This record gives sequence, structure tokens and C-alpha cells, in this order.
Amino acid sequence: MSWNIFLILLQINSFSAQKLLENIREDYCEIYCKGACNNSSSDRTCRKDRSTFITNDFTLDLDHGHLTIEWIKADCKECNIVAISKDTNVMLKKLSVGVFKNSTLRPGVYYLRDLGVQKVSIYNLFSQYFEIYENNLHYLNGSKYLTIVFDRFTYFINDYIHMSLNHLEGIAIFYWGPYEYSSLWMNRTILAEKTNLKFLKFNGIDFKNLTSRVFNNLKNLQTLNFTRTNVEDLSFLRSDNLQKSLLNVVLEVNQKVDMKYFEGYSRLKLIQVDKYEPHENITAIICNLNRRNCKFTLGINGIKCPAKCECQFYWGNMTLHIDCSRRGLTYVPPLPIPITGGSTTLDLRGNSLIELPNNTLSGYNDVKSLIVSSNRLTSLRVDRLPSKLNILDIRYNNIQTLDKDVIKYLSNLGDFLQCGNQWIVNCNENIFMHFLHKIYRRSLGSNLKWWADSVYLHHLNAACPDGCHCCFNRSTDYFMIDCRSAHINYYPLLAHAIPYNAILQLDTNKVEIITHSLGHDSLRELHLFDNKIADLPFHLIPKNITLLDLRKNQLEALEDQVVDFFREREESAVLEIRLSANPWKCDCRAKSFLSFLRQKEPLEYTDALDRCNIFSSGTCPEACICCLDNSTVPSMIIDCRFKGLKAIPPLPTPISGQSTLHFEGNYLEALPPNSLRGYAKLGHLYLANNRLTEINQLPENITTLDLRNNSISVLSHQMRMFFDKRRASTQLKVLLSGNPWTCNCEEKDFLHFVKSRSRYVENVTDIYCVGTGKLMILTDESDLCPSGTVHYVTLTISFMLVILTINLMIYIKQPLLVWFYEHNVCLNLAARREFDKQKKFDAFLSFTHKDEELIEEFVDRLENGDHCFRLCFYLRDWLVGVSIPECISQSVKDSKRIIILMTNNFLNSTWGRLEFRLALHATSQDRCKRLIVVLYPEVENFDDLDSELRTYMVLNTYLKRDDPNFWNKLVYSMPHVNLRHDHQPDPEAIEFSVLNRND
Repeated sequence: MSWNIFLILLQINSFSAQKLLENIREDYCEIYCKGACNNSSSDRTCRKDRSTFITNDFTLDLDHGHLTIEWIKADCKECNIVAISKDTNVMLKKLSVGVFKNSTLRPGVYYLRDLGVQKVSIYNLFSQYFEIYENNLHYLNGSKYLTIVFDRFTYFINDYIHMSLNHLEGIAIFYWGPYEYSSLWMNRTILAEKTNLKFLKFNGIDFKNLTSRVFNNLKNLQTLNFTRTNVEDLSFLRSDNLQKSLLNVVLEVNQKVDMKYFEGYSRLKLIQVDKYEPHENITAIICNLNRRNCKFTLGINGIKCPAKCECQFYWGNMTLHIDCSRRGLTYVPPLPIPITGGSTTLDLRGNSLIELPNNTLSGYNDVKSLIVSSNRLTSLRVDRLPSKLNILDIRYNNIQTLDKDVIKYLSNLGDFLQCGNQWIVNCNENIFMHFLHKIYRRSLGSNLKWWADSVYLHHLNAACPDGCHCCFNRSTDYFMIDCRSAHINYYPLLAHAIPYNAILQLDTNKVEIITHSLGHDSLRELHLFDNKIADLPFHLIPKNITLLDLRKNQLEALEDQVVDFFREREESAVLEIRLSANPWKCDCRAKSFLSFLRQKEPLEYTDALDRCNIFSSGTCPEACICCLDNSTVPSMIIDCRFKGLKAIPPLPTPISGQSTLHFEGNYLEALPPNSLRGYAKLGHLYLANNRLTEINQLPENITTLDLRNNSISVLSHQMRMFFDKRRASTQLKVLLSGNPWTCNCEEKDFLHFVKSRSRYVENVTDIYCVGTGKLMILTDESDLCPSGTVHYVTLTISFMLVILTINLMIYIKQPLLVWFYEHNVCLNLAARREFDKQKKFDAFLSFTHKDEELIEEFVDRLENGDHCFRLCFYLRDWLVGVSIPECISQSVKDSKRIIILMTNNFLNSTWGRLEFRLALHATSQDRCKRLIVVLYPEVENFDDLDSELRTYMVLNTYLKRDDPNFWNKLVYSMPHVNLRHDHQPDPEAIEFSVLNRND
């Protein structure tokens, strides 16, 4: 059968003095029979069958240290067991004895003495109705622990206990029979001599006579266990000895236990009971039978659980948990001390504590786990911390610093949680810094999340970045974030703005990208020496930076916006920038940076040019910037703009191809000879805004020449021939505007040159004659060499047009005339007779190609309308192969009106402005208001026009496209082609201000 018994197993290796008996002595039968085993008259017989000795009383079998004795006779008055070994210093692992009646039912100590064995680990006495176990049995002192398991009879129990030696420390009696209980009468004196007993356990017993006298002499009894037991009278619990000695009581009885019985138990720690009547003066812990749901009542210091708190005892880890969390406490109340002497956990989280109590507070010094998170603590002191403390949780308070004594105290704790406090760490407080770093390293190695106990710093409002050391330097008033040589490949995240002077030191790491954060914007110094930074966008530069160390990175160039920022900060003497040991490139897209680099780090600039390998000879002029342009074909650019130079310096010679010289904005008065080093290799020469008065010698392979805004008045025949020659062999571009060109009869060849070479002379619409202020492209040879008749006719026509215009302004009310004309009323009065009937077109429609979609409505309204006007526009009426300026001029001459569609696209168009200017000159020559300007709503101002056109738009009126009466006004402004009768011609000029006044 399977029984749950009380056993303490022996470890055989602990026996060093005795040796394990392996065999029964060979002459055992001779000794047992006293030499007369073969004598038929002897009453003793003995024989050996393999390893078993069989006598007339019993059998002996020894197998690997386990000796089994089975009695053959039911009753043995004389047990003739003799020593089984010649040695006296032997032991057994186990001794099992099968018995029938009382004569063989003996404690194991007596069997050991008969067998001549000193010690046995387990003694097992068994029969059909019971089993008895004794452990660690010695032939002199007997066993310390006795277990009796039975399923029927109990007659032998009192006798067996009585025969057992008085060294017993534990007795367990189990009933495992078919009934719920088995009755047991305990002899009142049966335990009287067992004064060493510490443990008594009864299982399945129905006690009938259990009184306090049974326990009178048990002064050392510590555990009393009644499991599945029926006890009629519990008054035995009033025993004085039990009150003084018991530590643990198990009462699985069939009645409700009154806890008053245990009021005087001064040592009792645990009462296991399911049904009980509570009593307030009990210091023992009361648990149910499975040791869960334990109740705490009173501490050994006479203090109960605090009024606003809850107390729960956990037997598994012997911990009293005092829960005072979120109770609105402003102070710590006196605390009970559990009788168990185990751990006390005090949970004070979520209260309003400003300080901890003195450790003289009752019960406070016995606290081993203190939780004071989410309070208002501002400091810690050793005299306010429990002396036995092992765990301290101060998370989310207002503590900012710790003194040396507190740090020493906290270093000896098993666990210390501090997340949520914002520490002020000064750089000279090495002990404090080391302590916080130790906490950080511990949190990384714990089973908690990495952020579970992060060390937050006051100056960062966050934890110090991983792998870094953070502290405040009081002598410099700077907050230091030291991540030097930390083997990190990421840029630390500084989640919050830092309202202090902050320094981030990242020297000698592997950082590749700078990432934005609020704290990054607050940095005053950023040290990135020896990293892998390849890009520095402007938005990632802290705007209050005073020192930026970018040495030994992977930077190739810096944005113009970054350079402008650096210049501005350096000019204010608030920024120190370090740029050396980077693989800078000499790309012209970063000319601004190269200029800054040459100024800041001249050797770095020289190294950049050497890496580009663009010079075959010479060096870059000191005042200039040289770079490599890879936009199309790789070429060298020499940028000397606005350097105050009076002469072109010697230039470097490119390894291959041509070079470009930007010399705008200087004081150059004459070009150098081609013998100047590097000058003859120039392919593009930009000389705008200088003081040149003549051009006499140019590089042979020049393809671009910018001479704008100089003082040149004449372009020699030699230069014109040079340009024609270059134009025949390559794409030539020449810019001549902004010079005081002489326009007279002697320079008519230059006039012809400009007008016929417009394909490579840029901005011909901006080239003016110095004397007349007239566009050179609109100037005819006859204007330079005029006859007297032309002047006279022009003067006469102009005078007549002025007179007619004045008469019309005084006597004709244009709104009325428009209405007459619109409704075919009084046409003799409203309509105007046209003098220029010989012109081919009624109107030239001027617009840009970007506004082609606007043309359809004008064609539909004017050509296909009632009046059937004839329009001219370039999409339909210009001849292929004729130069654009000539087409524009001819269209203006052949048209009675010029309609300008004034849009933003028109204002930005070079050809549009030319058409506008030609129309304006045509109307001024004819002394007739032939110009009709249609202004679209999108045009807000005329700032993009030159001064002449802008003056016209300011001083004259125009038609607004969003005017509701726009089409009627436009039709009236057109030639009145439907007038069929012959009257005296009205004046040609129509004052359009009556059509749409610019109020």
C-alpha cells in the first residue's frame, strides 16, 4: 500500500566511522545453533540458501546493505538472533522486520544490539496491519524520529512508544484505514519521559481522552499537528508547557477553534486552521491549512496593523506586508513587529510624505522592504532608514542628491529603485557618479525592462544617454554629456530641451548621422572628432552653438546655408568651428563653402584641390576660389567676384579642357595679354560690373563673354570680326547690355552687327543708345543718318495729333460714345473714321507662348463677331525664317492697334517686353493711341518692367479683363470698320481713359 509518511532520509556518506555491512558472516549457522545444527536432538536449525539464512525462528537476507528479517513463528518467547558480523563497527542502509505478535514487535534499537550492528539509516517494522519507521537509528541512543502507520489496531502504539528510548524528537502517527477516524486512547504518562520531543503529528485519529496532562513534561515541543483529526475537547491547549514551547500548531479538526486558547502562547508563530473564532490578542499568524490567506493580528511589540492600512502575511516567504499605499498619509504610523521574525514590507507609495521617520519609530527598524515611491520626499538620511533594510523603493519623489553616508548605506542593500527622481550630479562628486552608474549598469543586467529603473538627471529631464557619463561642472557652469570612446554608432537622443549650457562630447566613436531632438537644439558645444559624419544639414545645427568640432569625419562639403550660419556666428565671435582632416571635395556646387574653408582652414583647402587634381600648373589666386564643375563636362572654375581687384592675376592651367573665370564686380580697366599665365586657356570670361572702356584682346577659344555694365562705347571692327569667326566655329554667347554704346552715323556698322547677330548677342532688348536712350534693335540706319524732309513730316504729324487729341478730351464724352456705338445709335456721332485704312490688320495681338490658351476667346469675339476684325498673331501670321525682332517690328507697322495681353508670364518674357516697347514707340511716332493694354487680375504690380514701360503703365490707363463691360470697351477701342458713310474724319486719337479710368 502507498502511504504518505513522515520520513527523514539519511545521507549514507555522512557515516564516516562505520562501514557498510555487505555479507552475513559465513559461520552464522554454527553460532546460531551453538555448533549443533546437525544434531537431531537440538531445538535449533539453520541453513544457508544462497544469500539467505533460514532458521527455525526466522530468515535473514542481506542485499546491498538492506537486511530483511522475517519471523517464521507467530510468537517468539526467546528471540535467538545473534550477531551477523565478526566486526562490531558496521552499519546497514535499511533494516526491515516482518512480525506477527507482540514478542517480535520491538523498537529497532533492540534488533541492532542483537545483530551486532551499530547504526542503520531506516528501520522498518511491518505487519499486515501496520508499519513503523525509525530513522537514523543508533544501537545506543535509538532513533530521533518515529513514524507509525496503521489501518486497524491501535493496541501496540502505547507500548511501542513506551519501549522506545527517550531520545525521540519526533513522533508521527497515521491512520490510513477504511474509516474516517480510528480511536486512540493516549496513556496520560506515555510521553512523560519523552522530554526531548519537538514534533508530534496525528493523522486520522479520534481522541477520546486527550488532556493537558499528556503534555506536562514536553517542555521542548515546538510543533503540534492534528491533521484530519477529531478532538472532542481542546482544553488541553491550556497546558502551561505548550504555551511556553509551541511554535507551530496545525488544527485540522471537526470543530470551530476559539483563538482565546492561544492568548498566552508567547512563542507561537503559526496556527493553521480553517474554522476559528478570531481573537484580537493573538500574536501568532493564523493561516488556513494550505498556508494561504494568512491573517496578522498583533505584533510582539503590542502594536496592531495601522488603522488606515491593511496587513497580510505571506507564509511562503515569511513576509508581513503592511499596505499603507494611497492612504493620504503625511507621516508613518508605529508599525507591528511579527512574531515570525521574518521580513516586513512597508508599502507607502502614493502618499504625501515629505520625510521619513526616525528609525527609532516602533517597528520601523525591522522593516526589510520599504516602498515610498510617488511621495514628496526631498532627501534621505541614514538615521531615517531602517537598520535591517534590504530593499528600498524611492521612485518618483523629489530627491536630487545623496550624501556619502547614504550612498554607503544604499550600496549594501539588496535592491534600490530610484527612477523618477531627477538627480543633480556635479562633476566633482565621483562617489555619487559611480553609484548612479552602478545602478544604471545593474538595471541593464536585470530581468526588468531597460527603462524600469532609469537614472534621470535634473539637467536633462531624462536619463543620461547609454554609454555616457553626465554631470554638471559648477566651475564652468556647463552641463557635460561625455560619450567619448563609448563605441557607439548612433547619435544620442536628448528628448527634452536643456535650459543650461550643455556640452556633448562624442569624440572617437562611430556616429554616422546626427539626429534631431529638443535637447540637441540646446547644445552649446558639440564635439564630433573622429566619427563617420558624412552630412551636416542646416536644420541639425544647434542655433546657439559656440563650438563645433567636425575634425576627422567623412564630410565632403557643407551647404551654403550652413556656411552662411558659420560666417554670421564667427563674425559675432560666438562660434569656434573645427573642420580639418575631412575628405573635402572641390565641387563648384559648394563654392561658398570652399571660400569659407580657404579662409578658415587654408591647408584643408589646398588638400581638397590636390585631391581634385585639376591643375597642370600654377596655383589658385590668393583672392579667388578654384573648383571643379561637373555639371556638364568637367572643367575648372576660378571665382574672383567682388574681390576689389584691378587686374586679372596669373591663373592656374587646367589639366584638360577650358577654364572659366568669374571676375564680376571688380575694378578692371583693361584686359591682360594672352601671354598671362592661364588666361589663354579661358573658355568662359565673365567681366560684368567692371570699368572696361574697350575690348582689344580675348582668349582664342572663348565661348562666353559677359561685358555687361562696363563703360564700353564702341566695339572695334577687329573684335566684331573675332566674334564672327568664333561664331562660325562654336556656340558663342556675348552679353553687351548696360554699356554706353555710341549710336551715330559713324557706328552704323556696329548697329548692323547688333541687329544681325542677335542669335549670339544676348539680351539685345536691353542694349540702348547712349544719346537717345533708344533700343538699339529698334533704331534704323535712317535714325542715325536722317534727312530734313522726314523731320519736317514727323513734326507736322505729331503737332496735328496733339491738337486732335486735345479736342477729343475736351468735347467728347467717351462713355456715351461707347454706348451709342454698342447700340448702333447716332453712329455719325459715336463712330470714328479710320485714316490708316491701308494697314493690313486691325490689331496685332501680343502675348507669350505660355498664354496661348487665352487667344481663342479674342479670335472668337473679334474675328468671328459682328465687326469681323482682322487680327495678327505670331502663331498664324509670322513667316518662317525671319528674325523675331523683324517680325515684331513688321507686325506693329502693319496693324492699326496693338493689343497687349498683360499677364505675369508676359511681364517675365523678354520677347513680350520687346513687343510692348515696340508698340509704345509706334504709338509715340504716330501720335496715336494705338496701344490697348489688357490687364489680367493676376498682375499685382509692374516692378519687373524696366523704367520706361513701368512709367507708361503708371501714367496711362488700360482695360481690365475682369471688367463686366470689357468686350464692349475693347470693340469700341478697335478701328470702326463698319462705318459706311463719309463724314469729315474725327480725330484718330481716342482717349482710353474714359473706357477704364484707373481711379
